[in-house]
This record gives sequence, structure tokens and C-alpha cells, in this order.
Amino acid sequence: MSHSSTTKKPHTVRRKVALLTAIGLGAVAAPFALAAPAQAAGTSYACSVTPLSPVFAGHNSSGQKLVDYRIRVYCNTDRYINITQERWEEDDWPNGDDHLGTSYFSRHLNQYSGVVTISNVRTLVDGEIGNEEVYQKVRFQEGSNGVWSPYTGWYHSGVTSMSN
Repeated sequence: MSHSSTTKKPHTVRRKVALLTAIGLGAVAAPFALAAPAQAAGTSYACSVTPLSPVFAGHNSSGQKLVDYRIRVYCNTDRYINITQERWEEDDWPNGDDHLGTSYFSRHLNQYSGVVTISNVRTLVDGEIGNEEVYQKVRFQEGSNGVWSPYTGWYHSGVTSMSN
């Protein structure tokens, strides 16, 4: 019986060492995980979705500046895709970012569609003194034969600074 208690002890020590090693590796990897590229493409099963940095898109008839929040989409096989896009204006701490709006897109794509760019042109919101720093984030799901994936996490574009 004392033999079984001695065999448990090394397992407990090994578990503790493994846990401490995992925590140490996580602490080292965390800064790299947080430093993701600005325009990271989200890939689910057969589709990739990339929120592009917003770009100036001219002026409307009232003279207001326009911003194009573009999304690049590619599917390597026959898929239906639903995309949720949120548009944001970035603020410095302690103020939170301002939500400018949400849009929804549905498309049917396949390998013959190539890369598709969805444009969403909106007026530049004038919410502060100085430039507006705008960006977008997207999430998506894809479907085939009536079966849908869960929505992905959010993918962020780069931030674009525009004078208002």
C-alpha cells in the first residue's frame, strides 16, 4: 500500500512541473499573441475574410467625407457566407471606442468567384476635435448544404486617421 502512495507522489510532482512549464510558456507567448497583425484574415473551414483598413471614398452631395469599410472574401469551395461588420471610432484611454454602426452581408461564393471585395461606404462621423480614427471588425460563418459553422471570433482591420 505504501508503494501506491509513492507512485502518486511523482505524478503529482510531474503535474506541478508541467503546469509551471505551461504557465511560463504562456507568459512568454502572451506578448506575441497580443501583437497580431492589423489586418488579420479570419479563416474558417473553406473561406477567408479580411477586414481591410478603411479608405477615403470622396464626398457625398452635402460635402461630407465618405469612408469605405471594405471586406475581402475568398472561398475555395462552394459556400454561403454570412458576415457581421461593426464600424468603430478609436479613442484614447480612458474613453472607450465609439460604435458607429453594424452591417450584415450574405454571399454565395465558390472557387470560381475569386477574391471578392465587399464595399460599405458610409459618411465620416464627426465625433471629436481633430482627426477621426476609424476601423472595423468582422466575424463570419459559412454554410454548405444547410449546415452552418458557428460564428468566428472578431477580426480587426487597421486604424485609419482622417481629418473631419
